[in-house]
Amino acid sequence: MLKSMKTWVIVLGIMVIGYGFHYVNTLNYMKEKQIQSLYVNHPEMLPTSEAAEASSFGFRNVIADLYWLQAIQYIGSNAIDGEYKKYLGAMMQIITDLNPYFESPYVIGELLLPSNDGVGGKFSESKNQDNILQGEALGLKGVKNFCDSDKIDLIFKENDLEKIQNDPQFKNPCKSYKIPYYLAYIYYFYMQDGTTSSQYYKVVAAQEDAPSGAKVLAAIMQGKGGEREKSIFMFLSLAKSLGSSEDSCTFMTQKINDAYNYITQENLPISAEMVAAIEADSKLVLPVLTEENENDILDDTQCTNYLVKAIREINLLYIEQADAQYVKDNPEEESAQRTQKLFDEKYIQFIPTDYQQYSDADYGIIYKYNDEIGRFDYEMGY
Repeated sequence: MLKSMKTWVIVLGIMVIGYGFHYVNTLNYMKEKQIQSLYVNHPEMLPTSEAAEASSFGFRNVIADLYWLQAIQYIGSNAIDGEYKKYLGAMMQIITDLNPYFESPYVIGELLLPSNDGVGGKFSESKNQDNILQGEALGLKGVKNFCDSDKIDLIFKENDLEKIQNDPQFKNPCKSYKIPYYLAYIYYFYMQDGTTSSQYYKVVAAQEDAPSGAKVLAAIMQGKGGEREKSIFMFLSLAKSLGSSEDSCTFMTQKINDAYNYITQENLPISAEMVAAIEADSKLVLPVLTEENENDILDDTQCTNYLVKAIREINLLYIEQADAQYVKDNPEEESAQRTQKLFDEKYIQFIPTDYQQYSDADYGIIYKYNDEIGRFDYEMGY
């Protein structure tokens, strides 16, 4: 009797385990079928823009809308692993050829084409680069169709951000800020071209509907692209545009302006004495930064925000000039990499400290070599 019961328990256990395997496999099968059902076939027979226009019988905008709906479905259904990128660029080009003044395809293309290719990284480096170039081309096409080319040219030649924001000859060069805004993003974050990125952030800064940070990004990107002098000038123009009556703002603006004139007119390397003097003056007249007051002090409406960024660019220019001499003397090396090494080997006589260092936390912005852009840069650290 006992033996019979043991047998039944074993049989029952096997049945439960078997049912469990069956249940799990069924769930996995159903999930796989569900995922497969979401995929939309790639549009292998996608027509050329000319063929699409010829078959529209004059209803180009209507056909563009139909292709747009198909594109949205195609993106959403192939979003898991970035498969939508296979034909996304071609689809966006057709839509914008049929209707050049349809903003959404430009923006979606700029956002999605250059981005990482989903889980697994299944595209090759050359394909990723091709996607980035497609995103750039789409953005340039959008700028051509949505912006005033004469105003764009004027903005590209002007570095005074106050004038760009307020002078009528620059104002609202585009129908919307979005296309040049995301194009600027592509140039820096995917193409490591800070100079061109800055040009398009300047365009965005001229828009009345622009994000508040566009003007700051325009100045920052000049520095990222190696145009430190232009970056200093831009931050100075932003500080002056506030018209602050605070003595500290007036004093430091004049000090930085004098340094800028020396840098650009004398064409001489920045001295350690100049950098040290600016740092000493800033510590004397600017408020001490803490994590609690940071948002107030570095707000876009505060003169201090732009002055400390201008000082940062002066510091980086000073370090880069020394690093250039180091590389000249040590051609087998790409850079000294660290400010401490430049100091130890007598290429600089003073190591500047960024204003954005929290005295109560021993933490803040530090200067170090950035391999991606090939020059010294800044980042948060200890």
